Amino acid sequence: MSLWIDKYRPKTFEDLTIHPKLTKRLKKISTTKDIPHLLFYGPSGSGKKTRILCLLRDLYGPDVDHVHSSRKDYKFKSGGTAELSILSSSYHIELNPSDVGVKDRKVIQETLKEIAQTTPISSYTSLKDMMKKGTKKNFFQKQKKDEKEKEKEKENEKEKKTNKIGYRVVILNEVDLLTREAQQALRRTMEKYTKTCRLILVCVNVSAIIEPLRSRCLLIRVPAPNKNEVQTLLEGVVKRQKLTAPTLFLKKIVNNSDLNIRRAILMLQSAKIDQYPFKEHQFVPLPDWQIYIADLARSIVEEPQSPKQLLVIRNKLYELITHCIPTDVIFSVLLQELLLKVDTGLQKETISLAAYYEHKSKLGSKPIIHLEAFISHFMVIFKKFLTDFY
Repeated sequence: MSLWIDKYRPKTFEDLTIHPKLTKRLKKISTTKDIPHLLFYGPSGSGKKTRILCLLRDLYGPDVDHVHSSRKDYKFKSGGTAELSILSSSYHIELNPSDVGVKDRKVIQETLKEIAQTTPISSYTSLKDMMKKGTKKNFFQKQKKDEKEKEKEKENEKEKKTNKIGYRVVILNEVDLLTREAQQALRRTMEKYTKTCRLILVCVNVSAIIEPLRSRCLLIRVPAPNKNEVQTLLEGVVKRQKLTAPTLFLKKIVNNSDLNIRRAILMLQSAKIDQYPFKEHQFVPLPDWQIYIADLARSIVEEPQSPKQLLVIRNKLYELITHCIPTDVIFSVLLQELLLKVDTGLQKETISLAAYYEHKSKLGSKPIIHLEAFISHFMVIFKKFLTDFY
């Protein structure tokens, strides 16, 4: 059984229904065939990756979808190794260098250097034009041609050269999680190899990107859709699946999705597996990690604030981290759950603490230290608040 989020992902610009002005802008960029370095930023699940793939298909054609996954081993002269998952086709490569931690700078330099030494075998536009003009047979088979045919062939060759895209595209995900050293190295590398490769950077928080890197890219903001747009997308999925769903039930999914399109469609599919036909007041299953963080917030507030309880909480934090839940997501969801459980007089200080320790976690290498520091600090002020109140 395939996931609906992959099954109904838009393939072309014409399939995109949200943010038409942004779609028109990207389509205009693709017609130049010589795109600049791009920086896509916006909240998770807003459609950044979908628009990037539509842009690549418009540039290179359907061969972009012929991707294969591989694991690449990096060996460094200073010692040590790193392993990274890579998705690639003949025209682009996609990776997440922040997965290797502090070694991201060397991974970026080595990967871009390797890609810059190769160019695409052919361009989709030139091959398509050749097939339109009926020269495919003449191109692959050496036959005798009269002078007029030779002249046509020369014209086609000229057109082929002008339409050919002589660079590959590198997609770097979660650029806002890269170290400062990696971002500086990326800035230097993208200047050096700009003729043979173009970079498409993807991030959520653009303020975490250094200014020299931002200034070398065309910034494209992909905002989150509104509630009506998310509901319309869900109704489209339900219709294409030949199902029926009450409007109240779809609104409930929209409210629990945080306007994240990917999460909303996944929640709809999970609800279909749990129970169908849908009912208006049917329970909407939340992600396991979100339920786990809500339980963590409950144990922080309702259980006695003590070193013993802090040790229990530490184990829960390790559980979240080992399951690859990002630190900023843990901070955000934990803060939301805590704000629902504390008095309004304590909310301002709680928000300030969360912002401070999340910022500190960006500068450090071990998120567990900053998460535990935030929780222990909150437990101190919460216990003091209860003591003064009673």
